[in-house]
Amino acid sequence: MNTDMIKKFPDEGCGVDEERFPCMGKCCRKNDALFNSSYEKICPYCDVSTSLPYGANLKIVTIFECSRFGYGKRVTD
Repeated sequence: MNTDMIKKFPDEGCGVDEERFPCMGKCCRKNDALFNSSYEKICPYCDVSTSLPYGANLKIVTIFECSRFGYGKRVTD
């Protein structure tokens, strides 16, 4: 998908702009388990993907994407 073609309209519809993305409670929610925390999407336009643990510290990378506005954020836990 060509993300250059996606127009960004902050606060139209959902009220989440690019600086606040991903907004917990609107875009997704965090499920805190005893040994593993994960994210579950709420918005039909958002997607969450998580890597397997890697490296000496077993870090996990979570990628949040919004197909409606073209937002994206990478978070390392």
